Amino acid sequence: MSINEISNKPITILKNSTISDVIKKLLESKLSRLIVVESGKPIGIITEKDIGLFLFSETTKQGLDDIPISRIMKPIVFVKEELTPQESAKMMLEKGVSSLTVGSQDNIKGIFTKTDLVRYYLKNPEDKKVVDYMTHENVYTHSAAPLFKVVKKMLEKKVSRIIVKDQNEKPVGIVSFRDLFRISVELGSEEDDSGFTISDQIRKGFLSEEGFGDISLAREVMTKGIISIKFNESLTKACDLILKNNISGLVVLDGNGSIAGIISKTDIVRAIAN
Repeated sequence: MSINEISNKPITILKNSTISDVIKKLLESKLSRLIVVESGKPIGIITEKDIGLFLFSETTKQGLDDIPISRIMKPIVFVKEELTPQESAKMMLEKGVSSLTVGSQDNIKGIFTKTDLVRYYLKNPEDKKVVDYMTHENVYTHSAAPLFKVVKKMLEKKVSRIIVKDQNEKPVGIVSFRDLFRISVELGSEEDDSGFTISDQIRKGFLSEEGFGDISLAREVMTKGIISIKFNESLTKACDLILKNNISGLVVLDGNGSIAGIISKTDIVRAIAN
């Protein structure tokens, strides 16, 4: 099987679009990446994680509607359509990317992502366990933590999601870049007392110890609930849960029901590569 058989048609966005345009399109389409085009030709790719890392660390005073996506987009990694899923998994890991574009700049035939590899594994299962491929380290915060501390930790650890625990150390939710994007869009449509929209202030607000980032807590922003799997379950079950719930990873529980780590799409890609 080649990846061309299981790749998907990419969704595109124009180069002259802004970060605000990208966020809205990602949320509407429930995607995590877009191909950037100019004059009908692909010139780059922009992902949810790229935007998040830029959005909450950049110090510019420009608003979301003023920052062009050309400042964030990355080069497209083109591959031949004969590439196998195993070869594509190795390439993703080597290049540190979450997708490959099948074809060339003149003729894009599809885009192949980590999600497609998870789907491939589900249809072509092997006898592998979660415990053998899970990531044992997990990044977490507490439900009462102010948002600016949550975002700072996500930036420091370079993660796009963080586990939220309650006062009893029980996992109760997840805060992801997508949650923060949703808030930035919702608040960005509001107006302040002078009649101006506040989208240009939201980004700094997340990291502000005086404003939005201080008065908003993790529990108010998080997606409630944790989708978990036991450490001794099969990778096949992990793939099924990830796809059914449209998430990028699962919390792994040990024999006592405590958090032992995370099994993510990247971990499954690693299993396929091996």
